[in-house]
Amino acid sequence: MEQNQMPTTFVALDSDGCIVDTMAAKQHGFLQPLMVKTLALSPEEARVYFACADYVNLYSVTRGISRFKAILLNFETYNQHPEVIQADWPRIPTADLKAFVESGLPLGNPALTQWLAEHPSPFLEKILAWSHAVNNEIVTSGATFPAYEGARKALKRMYKRSETGIVSQSPEAVLREDWGRQGLLDYVQHIAGQEVGLKVAQLTALTDGRFERSNVLMVGDAPGDLEAARGFGCRFFPILPGREEASWEHFNTSIYDAFVSGNYTKAMEDELIATFEKVLPAQPPWATQA
Repeated sequence: MEQNQMPTTFVALDSDGCIVDTMAAKQHGFLQPLMVKTLALSPEEARVYFACADYVNLYSVTRGISRFKAILLNFETYNQHPEVIQADWPRIPTADLKAFVESGLPLGNPALTQWLAEHPSPFLEKILAWSHAVNNEIVTSGATFPAYEGARKALKRMYKRSETGIVSQSPEAVLREDWGRQGLLDYVQHIAGQEVGLKVAQLTALTDGRFERSNVLMVGDAPGDLEAARGFGCRFFPILPGREEASWEHFNTSIYDAFVSGNYTKAMEDELIATFEKVLPAQPPWATQA
């Protein structure tokens, strides 16, 4: 690309589990234990909650959904778990959280604060305090989450050849911390965290009016990333959970060059998506046990 020529392509990048290997570490180190503390679950209840949260957030079609949607689904999955029903443990209340999740507001801490001003709920106050605590502990813990080597290589290859932006349901401060510790912020021009809204809104904010949607590529590791790409009308490349480095190798050796040259065909994309959709199950293992 000549020195003064502006990029004509945009690559939107999910962060957790796609660029930075954070998914399990954040679940097990921060989100899940802090929620167990918030709900005052017993050790046995906590064990089941951990299994439900792992399924929802790491090992199913709902991997990567926004924080408050994920928490609602964690609670619903827990309430329906056979051990919870058999032992008749107290169910986690979901009505107030469900109302917020379905409100149409952008599902971040500022929106929940706004919601609570008009819909007082002691339970949602606890959830908001939990969410702030998660963000604060991730930032202040000093925890370092490694970037996938293939992702690092891709960012360096794309620098100045395409515009790039982070599109994530993590807060912007957390994204800056994760990427900054890995020395990756210099290779990305834009950051859209949960404060901007859901991923279609983020893609719109970063690219609308500047790039043809066929020249926008969403790279992600979760079905929600694929849904966002389809909802926005751009292209998609999946990072397969458990096969992240192999996925980045394929991106670096074949897909990125095809995309910027206009040769990333629908047939190529469809084949990758078909493989992606087979990786994450729609039912938890305990649902299929007789």
